[in-house]
Amino acid sequence: MRRMLGDVWRWNRRGFLRILALNIAVSLTGGVSIVMLVPMLGLLDVSDGAASALDTLLAPLRRLPYGGQVGALVGAYFVLIALRALLARTLSLAESGFLEGYSFALRDRLYRKVAAARWECLTASRQTDTIDLFTMQCGQVSNGMAQIVHLITSLASAAVQLGIALWLSAPVTAFVIACGGAYAALFRGLLKRSKAYGEEMIALNRAMYSELFSQLRGIKEVRTYGVRREHAALFAEISESLRAARLKYVRMQSFPALLHSVGAAGVIAVIFLVSVLGFHMDTARLMVLVYVFTRLWPVFSGLMGRLQGIQTAIPAFDKLDAALNGLEEEPVREDVAPMAFEREIAFCGVRFAYRDSAEETLRGVDFVLPKGSVTALVGRSGAGKTTIADLLLGFLRPTGGEIRIDGVALSEENLPAWRQGMGYIPQSPLILNASVRENLKRFHPDATEEEMVAALKKAQAWSFISDLRDGLDTMLGDEGVRLSGGERQRIVLARVLMGHPRLIVMDEATSAMDYESESAARDAVLSLEDGITVLIIAHRLATVRAAQRAIVLEDGVINESGALADLLARPDGYLGKLLYME
Repeated sequence: MRRMLGDVWRWNRRGFLRILALNIAVSLTGGVSIVMLVPMLGLLDVSDGAASALDTLLAPLRRLPYGGQVGALVGAYFVLIALRALLARTLSLAESGFLEGYSFALRDRLYRKVAAARWECLTASRQTDTIDLFTMQCGQVSNGMAQIVHLITSLASAAVQLGIALWLSAPVTAFVIACGGAYAALFRGLLKRSKAYGEEMIALNRAMYSELFSQLRGIKEVRTYGVRREHAALFAEISESLRAARLKYVRMQSFPALLHSVGAAGVIAVIFLVSVLGFHMDTARLMVLVYVFTRLWPVFSGLMGRLQGIQTAIPAFDKLDAALNGLEEEPVREDVAPMAFEREIAFCGVRFAYRDSAEETLRGVDFVLPKGSVTALVGRSGAGKTTIADLLLGFLRPTGGEIRIDGVALSEENLPAWRQGMGYIPQSPLILNASVRENLKRFHPDATEEEMVAALKKAQAWSFISDLRDGLDTMLGDEGVRLSGGERQRIVLARVLMGHPRLIVMDEATSAMDYESESAARDAVLSLEDGITVLIIAHRLATVRAAQRAIVLEDGVINESGALADLLARPDGYLGKLLYME
C-alpha cells in the first residue's frame, strides 16, 4: 500500500491533499452537527442530567430567550447539514476526477512505455498479457486506489467521531476502541488471503484472455476440424475457475460483514448497559453516544473491507510497476531530419543472438544493398531472414558487427533519423475495421484525397478501390475481411508510398496471395520510382522475380549472393533448385 500511495503522491500530490482536506472538512461538519444534537435534546428536556454537556455549548446563547436559543440551534444545525452536503458533493466530484485521472495516467504511462520499448522486450511477453495490463490490471489498481482514498475518508471520519465520543465519555470510548482492535486482529489473516486472491485472479484472467484470443483468431480452423465442443469445453473450464475464484472472494468478504452485524448489536447493548448502570449517563448524552457508536462501528468493519480490497490490488500494481520499470526504451525522436542515404546499406560482419539463447541466429553476415536496388532475401524457414529485416529496421541491435548507411554505423543516436522515410510491409499487415480512407489517414493524418488516390494508383490498388460502392469510404471489416490478401497488401503498399520512403522492407508480404494477386504486387514493386531501395523477403520464386539481385541465407550465414539471373542459372544453387521444381 505504501508504494501505491507513493505512486499517487508523485503523480498528483496537490489533488491528493485536496481530497484529504475535503474529507476532513466533511467529517468535521458531520461531527459538529452530531454534537449539536446534545444541546437540542437538552432544550427539549429529554433529561435533567444533561447540564454538564450543555454548559459548554449553550454558553453563547444564555442571553437569548428560550425561543431564540431553539431557533439559533436549529438554524446552526441546518447550516451545518447543508454545508456538509455541499462539501460531500464537492468531495465526490473531486474523488471521481482524481481517480479517473489516475486511471488515465496509468494507461497513458503504460502505453507510452510499451510504444517506446525495445522490440526484444515486447516479443518476450505474450500479447494477451500486455492487453491484460491495460484492461484488468489498470482497473484493479484504480479500484485499489479508490479503496485507499475511501480508507482515508473512513479514518478521518472515525477520528472526528472518536473525538466526540471521548468528549462524551472517555471510558466507554476506550472500550469500543478495544473492541475495534480485537475485531481487526481477528481477521488479520484475511489480508494475506486477499493478496493471494489478487495473484490468482491475474493468472486466471490472463489464461482466459489468451484462450479467447487464440480461439477467435483460429475460428475457421476450429470449425473446419469440427472441434468446437472441445474448444468450448476448454474455455468453459477456464471461465469456471474464474467464477469459482470470484465466489470464493465474495465468501471471504461476507464473513466479516456477518460478524460485524452480530458484534455491532452486542457492542451497542454493552455500551448502553455500561453507560446507564455504570456511569449513570444523562439521556441526551446517552442517545448521542449510542448514535455515534452506531455510526462508528461500521467504520471498523469497513476498514477491514477496504484493506482487503487494497491487498487484492497490490499484485496488479506489482505487475504494472514491473512493466513500467522493466521495459527498456529505445530512443524516440520523430522531429529529426532523415539520415543521409545516397549510396548503400552495408551489413558488415553482423552477428545476432536473441536473449536467453545460447546459439547465434546470424553469424557474420556481410552484404550490400545499393540505393535504388530491388533485392530478394531468400532461404529456408528459420534461416534468419526476419531477423535481418528487424535489424535493418532498427527493432534489434547487432550483438556483433555493424550496419552502415553510406559508411556511417547505425547507432542509438542516429536510429530515429534512419527511421524517417522507411516503409515496412509484413506478412499480416494492420488493416483497421474502418474505411479505406481511415486506413490511409491513420498513418498520414495530413494527407489529401489527391495524395491518397495517387498512392493507390502507384500501388496498383486504385483499379479495385474505385469499383467499390463507396470508394475510399468503403468499410473494410475486421482485419480487412472484405478484401483478398493481395488487395490488402496493395492498400498497405499505398500507405507506405504516401510516406515517400527511401527503403521498403517486404517481409513475406506475398506468401498468402494467389498467383494473380502476387503478380499485381510484383508489378507494383517494379513500377516504383527510381531511388527507392526494396528488400523482398520471400521463399516463392514468383515473388523473387521482381528483384534484380538476390541473397541466399542458410543457418545464419550467406551462401549465395549476386545478380538474380546468375543465381537462377546455377543448377546446384538454392534458386536454381527452386526454378527446377517449378
